[in-house]
Amino acid sequence: MEEAATKAGTEELRGKVEALSKEVAEVAKLMKERIVVGTKEWATEHPAAAIGIVAGVAASIGFIVGLFVGRGRN
Repeated sequence: MEEAATKAGTEELRGKVEALSKEVAEVAKLMKERIVVGTKEWATEHPAAAIGIVAGVAASIGFIVGLFVGRGRN
């Protein structure tokens, strides 16, 4: 008797988790789309700042890679 109730509870919980998982996936998809569109709009409105940010990130990555490669030679 308890086993049947436990199985029913487990199935109900599994259904709720699947529904919640689908909702979370949909929200994540919508947020991704909003971020991409917002970023594209901002970059279009502020091209110099966008280029500066990309250049700064690229220089930082290059500096960090250079540090690691330089340490490997010693």
